[in-house]
Amino acid sequence: MSDENQAEAGGGRGAPIMIGAQFVKDLSFESPDGPLGLNQMKEPPEIELDIDVAPIKIADGIYEVDLMIKAQARYEDRTLFICELTYAGIFNVDKMPDDVVKPFSYTEAPRLLFPFARAIIASCTREGGFPPVLLQPIDFNEFYRRRILRQGGNGSEPVTA
Repeated sequence: MSDENQAEAGGGRGAPIMIGAQFVKDLSFESPDGPLGLNQMKEPPEIELDIDVAPIKIADGIYEVDLMIKAQARYEDRTLFICELTYAGIFNVDKMPDDVVKPFSYTEAPRLLFPFARAIIASCTREGGFPPVLLQPIDFNEFYRRRILRQGGNGSEPVTA
């Protein structure tokens, strides 16, 4: 039985996910003092990470999901670098049930984008003269659960532009 027939019979793996494109939407690297003095540091710098996900409905069944990552390194009172990346993907979820689109947009879509964003952050910090920032895997399911708790909702609201 083909995958299409299995899906119609209820035995398939669910709706197909089509990634139309993925791209760097915004990238910024700032190093106010450059890597000067790295070898004189007694401790490694403190790396602060901010991560967010923003799904945007483009058209019926088509969503842009932006994965935003900000990595900032500080040592004592100095900012060593700030690296900000918005990495986006265009997802065709036309065959996906509406109640699944929002959880998908906050969990699976960024999970698919993350390895590429991770590589860009590592490359950018390395090319900036610092050891590469190697982001650890992110549990986007937990990320989404916390987002729902903060918003006081159940996560079933549709994603809107």
